[in-house]
Amino acid sequence: MRTATPYLALLVAATIVGCGAGSKGSTVSVSTAVKSGTAKLSSVPTGSGTAKLDNLYLVVKELELEKASTGSTGGTGATGATGATGSTGATGSSHQDVEELEAGPYVLEVNVTDSSLQTVIPATVVPPGSYAGIEFEIHRVRSTEKLNIQTTKGGVKLEGLSIVLEGSCTPAPSTPPTTPAPTPTPFAVTSTMEVEVEYESPFVVPTEGLSNVTLSFDASKWLAGPDGATLDPCVNDPAVNAQIMANVKASLKAFEDDDRDGEDD
Repeated sequence: MRTATPYLALLVAATIVGCGAGSKGSTVSVSTAVKSGTAKLSSVPTGSGTAKLDNLYLVVKELELEKASTGSTGGTGATGATGATGSTGATGSSHQDVEELEAGPYVLEVNVTDSSLQTVIPATVVPPGSYAGIEFEIHRVRSTEKLNIQTTKGGVKLEGLSIVLEGSCTPAPSTPPTTPAPTPTPFAVTSTMEVEVEYESPFVVPTEGLSNVTLSFDASKWLAGPDGATLDPCVNDPAVNAQIMANVKASLKAFEDDDRDGEDD
């Protein structure tokens, strides 16, 4: 069931590679979810004032379901009048049993403070069966690649980047207060990291019906620093920004979520 903590659920693509037009299977969608109250994200106290988190952009490539190992042992050859026993067949390899949900790269755009359901890319079909896990790659955009989103809402070009977190900063009021009051200024924390992310989370695609994979972020951890301190994206410190991006990656989990409630089924 949905907990008291609100979730932002965004339906995302599942464009199948290597699955022919005549393939039969279940429809699988991929969604993203931000686990945090929108009120907290819209006003985060920092050392320099307050920060408001708006949008997260994550460039993903080769989102895959890994087929559960089903390789069987080959049969024993028949014994002839004087012939030797036949050799045992090789065990099937699970490495090739992969269904790509998206060849990519493509951009997940997460509106952090919007709790409505947002369809980004329509779902499609994968063969039914048991899958051992979910694997994808956070990918840096090359200059030759055309994406579903080229520039963020804040005007950041995604070329060369893999993660962008945008928002605005409002300086702390002075004492005594000045007129006019401080106005928000935009910020963008970016990363060029490339990393493969794998979750050994069993996933079953039925013969018929709709299945769903959720990529869930715990946004409450994005600005969490050591010893309970809050990382300040407004100071534009490279070391601070690198920690924020590491927190974004570390907050991500992937799991089966057929009822789309943001919780692992």
